[in-house]
Amino acid sequence: MNERNTRAVAERQSAFWQTAPRWLTVLALGFQAAVVAVLLMLSICFTVMFERKTPELGDVTERVRYHLGLPSIPFVLGVVALLVVLALLAAGISRFPKRWVLVALLAYVTIMQIIWITSLGLTTYRYPDSWSLMDAADTLLKGNLNQFSPEFCPPGATEATCISRGNPSAYTYLSYYPFQSGPMLWYLLIFALFGVKNVFAFQIVSALAITALVAVLWRLGTHLGLEAVGYGAFTVLVATCAPLLMFAAFVYPNAVGFFITIAGAAVVAEAFHMKKVWTSGLTIVAGFLICGIGIVFKSTYQIVILAAILAVIFAVWRNRRLWQLIVAFASAGGAFVISKLPVSLVQHWTGQDFGKGMPMISWIALGLGEPGNAPAGWWSRFALDAFEKTGNDYAQQVQISTGFVKDRLAELLGNPSEGLRFFTAKLASEWAEPTFMTSLYSELGDSSNHFSGLASFLLVGRGSNILLRYENVAQTVMYLLAFIGLVALTRAVFRSRNEEGNADKVFVQVLLCASFLGGFLCYVLWEAKGIYTLPFYLLLIPMAAYGIQTMVAWSRGVYRRRFAARPAAVRGTVISENSHESEA
Repeated sequence: MNERNTRAVAERQSAFWQTAPRWLTVLALGFQAAVVAVLLMLSICFTVMFERKTPELGDVTERVRYHLGLPSIPFVLGVVALLVVLALLAAGISRFPKRWVLVALLAYVTIMQIIWITSLGLTTYRYPDSWSLMDAADTLLKGNLNQFSPEFCPPGATEATCISRGNPSAYTYLSYYPFQSGPMLWYLLIFALFGVKNVFAFQIVSALAITALVAVLWRLGTHLGLEAVGYGAFTVLVATCAPLLMFAAFVYPNAVGFFITIAGAAVVAEAFHMKKVWTSGLTIVAGFLICGIGIVFKSTYQIVILAAILAVIFAVWRNRRLWQLIVAFASAGGAFVISKLPVSLVQHWTGQDFGKGMPMISWIALGLGEPGNAPAGWWSRFALDAFEKTGNDYAQQVQISTGFVKDRLAELLGNPSEGLRFFTAKLASEWAEPTFMTSLYSELGDSSNHFSGLASFLLVGRGSNILLRYENVAQTVMYLLAFIGLVALTRAVFRSRNEEGNADKVFVQVLLCASFLGGFLCYVLWEAKGIYTLPFYLLLIPMAAYGIQTMVAWSRGVYRRRFAARPAAVRGTVISENSHESEA
């Protein structure tokens, strides 16, 4: 009897360990579906728009207007029409060979981005961080290392040369943000290859990175379970995603960094499809090291690495190859080491020590503030003031920011209505602004053709209102389709068996889910910007494609059931009529 009880307990424990990953995946996907449902409601109830100082191009601000209310009839009709069009196009494209569809999609994405960048014709760029990083890269290329000295144009300098600069010196800027050494080296590389402050070349490279990102997301969709209709849906969703096609105009390494980081995670996914130990192990190492290069460009993309580590845990739980977990943890550690190298390199190159800069808690303090000239949680001078007030004393900056965060959270929690208003306004500005700031950042510079033609038409001309209305509808449709896809995927995972061969599929499910949730939760508290949340929004495309695939399959199933339910005599008549038509 004791032996039988022991065997029963062992079987129950074994069953638990086999089913636990599936239940946890279902829980995670369900949570993501709930988050997307919230974003869907925000996109339906809000349309967030940026204010302009004047109708002239380039005269934009980061102040926003919140348009709150029930959706209009044209908006609802637009959503329905776009859903129908996307589903029909997806079904139509599914009839073509998948390989040629991908080639055509990548060519289309590249061409559309180049058309947009060329129409802008930017020769300079006035985004403050881009300006400072381009200046620092230019300084290094010219060998003017004296300008990296603390004595060169320190804060408060009154010399005419310093005042005319209009931006902090390279040393001052990197002492604020030493982690920007990586992005600065990227500007330096582009300028060394294509010419100093070549904005056009920078944008073209970003466009190629976005095209490559589309290819990576396509591959991740394969692991996710996309079929012919799903790939057709992916194609039309990408082809009609205006923020994705305009992203490269932003002269900043966000797009390149996100592509590299996601590409590294996709390489890790391939390792779980491989049988040979050495091949799989080396692929995991390579994938995480590529991720390490990606987070050099944007430190918050560490979210993707953390999501990949979590996905590895789930995949190993499925295939029982424990050594993969050990290799992944060691490789992830190497990735984080890589991300620190640019700071050391630039400090060695310039002979300066930039210090620790601003503590991470400073960005949470920014994210909980509410400056008068910007939306809730957007950038203010709070962190810079703390930096200057303390004379770059790291411990005192931590103390100031921590005190503010504690007081602010207590205030918001103590007044639930104010807390709800604040976070609703912040989330709406991040996730319910239809352009994700791509239009705003497309005009933030001087144009060689004075923004004539297409650029003028879509940014301030008659086409600007049409584009905004379309993007508003398309954003809602993306959230709706992603929600449908997540519900369907959750149901599929719930009903699936624990097959060891599905480890790569489990990895991708968890990777996409955890990356999106990580991005969402980060920017609930972190300094807000729509351009920051855009990469995580793009991760919804495979899920939304799965949603269209589910809708088409469901509609076909309904049609077949209705057809099968018709009397045999009627079906025979229809078949006979069709046969006669064919003969005719």
